[in-house]
Amino acid sequence: MRRNKGLLLLAIALIIGGLLVFYFSYYYGKEGEKQATVENADMDREERAQEEQAVTAEKKTEEVSGEQGVEGQATDVEDECRRMEKELMGFLTYLDKKDYIRELGIGEDMHTHFKKILRRLSLNPPTPAGEGLKIDTIIKNIYHFYRALSLQDLKLIRLILQNEADTLEMNLAALYPWLMSADRCSQKDGLPPSLDTTYRYAGFLANSIGGRAYLFRRETRLRLLMNYYCLLIIHEADKRKMNSFGIDITPFLEPLAEEIENYQFLYYRKEYAGKLIDLKNYYVKKRKIS
Repeated sequence: MRRNKGLLLLAIALIIGGLLVFYFSYYYGKEGEKQATVENADMDREERAQEEQAVTAEKKTEEVSGEQGVEGQATDVEDECRRMEKELMGFLTYLDKKDYIRELGIGEDMHTHFKKILRRLSLNPPTPAGEGLKIDTIIKNIYHFYRALSLQDLKLIRLILQNEADTLEMNLAALYPWLMSADRCSQKDGLPPSLDTTYRYAGFLANSIGGRAYLFRRETRLRLLMNYYCLLIIHEADKRKMNSFGIDITPFLEPLAEEIENYQFLYYRKEYAGKLIDLKNYYVKKRKIS
């Protein structure tokens, strides 16, 4: 009897012990899972915060880089404008020291007088096309420079072209980008002249009867270089939708390229001819597309 009671108590103790073990195992297992879930959630939040910080830092870096890029471009343009202005001033200061300039008795420095000449030319630009429609347009173009400038100014220009012929190629190469910089460089006293004014004179010299007659009376090197830069100016105006007179430069490109390439007294004749052929190919391709 006592043995049966002992076995019964042992069985009851084992059952209670098993239940306790099961309970505590289940409870602490759940608590462990909850703790792990909380820890994982905390880790996820930290990772997300780090990612957001990284993205924000990257955006700020891009914004700063973009601002620096714009500022850098603006600085580059300003530096280029100052460089071109300095080159022009250097040439005009150089002319002030020449005896043939002093003998004219202009009464002011070349920089001041140069600005006055450009203003006079800008006030009354010639008609670069349409001479066949009005006979008086041809007459006006033939006498344009004599009406726009004084005899002293015409003599001054002629003397400069004669006495500085050896550096003509270099001087025109420096003058061209300055003339084309009106939209990029801040104008001072209306200079450099607007692209429309420069375009009108380029069209006048390259396309009109009066302008072409004027160039054909000049020395060969000057005529070729002036024609070359005039075509570049008209092309630039055409690209910017500012070819208001509809001047077609394609008939002039290849003949001028051949003449320049065969003229031995131009240092960069190969480059000039190559540029003109590039322009010819540009307009041929443009016409095929349209």
